[in-house]
Amino acid sequence: MRAWTFKVALSAVAAMALASAAPVPGLAQTAPVSPPSASSGQKSCIEAGSDQGVVEGRLGLMEGIGPAAFIVTVPGGICLTGGEPQDRIDKALSVQLFSLTAEGYQDLYRMVGEKVYVRGKLTGKRSFQQRAPILMEVIEIATR
Repeated sequence: MRAWTFKVALSAVAAMALASAAPVPGLAQTAPVSPPSASSGQKSCIEAGSDQGVVEGRLGLMEGIGPAAFIVTVPGGICLTGGEPQDRIDKALSVQLFSLTAEGYQDLYRMVGEKVYVRGKLTGKRSFQQRAPILMEVIEIATR
């Protein structure tokens, strides 16, 4: 059985390939995401399905069995509420990110190892293939 690995840096080959690619419009070109405020930040639960969920933390790349996953480690954790049982999560310390575009995935690869602020649509884990208890479709992402 293969062990899981958690990488916070791109390989030299991947970094050179991304650096030599022409800039493409994508998530990194959007306006910076504002960090959550103390009154409405990460301490209150986020409604599943809302596209206004914001998380902040260090972005890592988890590889192993199955496809690689972009994971944000969230200090202090976040909670999720919703109508489905999978969407009721008291505390999660990690969130798996995904994008619906190739440009979005290129942006995620560039930001591995960085502290990020991300806005997107959150849901609870629906499949054993997902690596974190919360899954987030990225709408905006920025490094800090």
